[in-house]
Amino acid sequence: MQERHQPGVRCQRPVDWHRDRAHRHHPGEDPRGAAELHAPGDDPGGTAGKGDGAGLSRGGELRPRGAGLCAAGRRAGPRPSAGGAQPAGELLAGPRRVPIGPNSGSCGTAAYLGEPVLCSDIEHDPRWADYKHLALPLGLRACWSVPIKSSTGRVLGTFAFYYREPCSPSPLHERLVEVSVHLCALALEREESRSHIRQLAYYDSLTGLPNRSLLHIRAEEALAEVARQEDSLAVLFIDVDRFKQVNDSLGLTAGDELLRVIAERLGRWRQHSDIVSRMSVDEFVLVLPYCGSEQITEKVEQVKSILTAPVSIAGTLFKPSISIGISLYPGDGQDITSLIHRADMAMSQAKQAERGGFRFYSPELNSIAQERLALENALREALTDGSLQLYYQPQVCLDDGRLYGLEALARWHHPVLGDISPVRFIPLAEDCGLIGGLGLWALREACRQLAEWRRNGLEVPTVAVNLSPTNFHNLELPAFIEQVLTSHGLQPGDLTLEITESVLMDSNPGTLETLHAVHEQGVRLSMDDFGTGYSSLSYLRRLPIQELKLDRSFVLDLEHDATNRALSEAVIRLGESLDLTVVAEGIESEAQHRLLAEQGYHVAQGYLFARPLAAPDLAAWLRARRQD
Repeated sequence: MQERHQPGVRCQRPVDWHRDRAHRHHPGEDPRGAAELHAPGDDPGGTAGKGDGAGLSRGGELRPRGAGLCAAGRRAGPRPSAGGAQPAGELLAGPRRVPIGPNSGSCGTAAYLGEPVLCSDIEHDPRWADYKHLALPLGLRACWSVPIKSSTGRVLGTFAFYYREPCSPSPLHERLVEVSVHLCALALEREESRSHIRQLAYYDSLTGLPNRSLLHIRAEEALAEVARQEDSLAVLFIDVDRFKQVNDSLGLTAGDELLRVIAERLGRWRQHSDIVSRMSVDEFVLVLPYCGSEQITEKVEQVKSILTAPVSIAGTLFKPSISIGISLYPGDGQDITSLIHRADMAMSQAKQAERGGFRFYSPELNSIAQERLALENALREALTDGSLQLYYQPQVCLDDGRLYGLEALARWHHPVLGDISPVRFIPLAEDCGLIGGLGLWALREACRQLAEWRRNGLEVPTVAVNLSPTNFHNLELPAFIEQVLTSHGLQPGDLTLEITESVLMDSNPGTLETLHAVHEQGVRLSMDDFGTGYSSLSYLRRLPIQELKLDRSFVLDLEHDATNRALSEAVIRLGESLDLTVVAEGIESEAQHRLLAEQGYHVAQGYLFARPLAAPDLAAWLRARRQD
């Protein structure tokens, strides 16, 4: 009986799979063969198969090895399924890569088939045709490779014996492999699980970029290195402008695609030492070590140019717009948290000033941000503590002077900050998500006050309340209106809702549905500030409105400006052609009153008739008017 050739590993001694991921060859052994394990994938640490095990070195020389375990990682190519041939990819074998395929030696073929592969004669085996020139010069004549499989049957790697002479494995080797492969599978699955957990903990699942946690770890390290060298560092806080509109108009999948494009472009542009991270939904952070005030403007322009290049999203050619805030170390902060926060503040200022631009942090921004935060908190409290109130401005019919209705206007008096202009707190409410609640509060309060006036014998035909497009995103708005009207004994015709032209560009699919539902209730709809925004006859035709309000900018200097007179004439003719009531705002002089009446305007509103009045003062105004 022919003697089986033993591999050069002492099988009776346990293999240490963790120490250097290799087991050393023992003195006195005849290294006639070697056992090695190949794991499919990339080596995340940059090295594989440490120690002096048997395998191919970078120079192609044999390195005597007992049993070596290479780093487990992702195999290049689709994940194999249980049973059958596995998709092609690569295995790691020390510093080398072994292709996975039907004729890729013993290990590559075993990984491909998911079955043990015995090659008793490397020189003449067709599966080794492309690789025998690597093995034969090293004295390797036979190879037995066994796939290592996960608990679900997925191939994780291969375990191989190499022999110095053509032969087959002995029963001892078969038993050794049976035990070892199971242990290897446990080790590789554990390694894979750790890698997966790390991926979840430190990387964004959508873009693959480092998340906030990993950003802080890496950025703190970069900052420490920069500080040791007394150099500079820049932080760019990048926001994708109008990202919500992309989601609303093209869908969430398109929004995700855009974010992946932004991430890919940032990753492609970054230098080796730069750090890119996704901070939140549409916000990214770029940390640039060794970048100071001299280089930063050029860098920012490069980033803008790359990120705003047109891209096809969901079949639509789209040109992204980004706003960037910039902070610099050491001038703007000594730690990464402060630098990111201040870059964020600068980005907010860039968006408010002009979308698509960039701003550098300055100490003034800090005081502005603190003031804004204090005002936002105060506004939240004002919605519940009664410091907000409604003032009412009369609207008068131009043909006979009778009262047409009232417009409810929000006013805010803070006990410490004093009177705060709507020009200041309305945009703040929009930015911080309070505008919807503010609109509903105004609707409730206006209806309550209208009912109270009527109980007191005062005749008020209707009250108009301003709502934002955000309110019409809520499909429950018609039910809310019905409940408020019913609770105060009012009819739908007693209420007018004023909307701005921005609703024409609102891509939320629920907006038009809600507008039509409110109209079907019998509530009147009025287009406020007409002519100043997205005026479009095609959009206007789609909206169920009964009233247009000429913006005060057209009334200003009406008696001296021929252009304004021509524009106001055009608006009233348009309203008549669409059978709409047209209200002129901002009338302050008799001359304006006369000209608008001559042009045919139906209703007027302005200081000429009355300023916005608190409810008690408006009641007095109504009584005095009734006596006259």
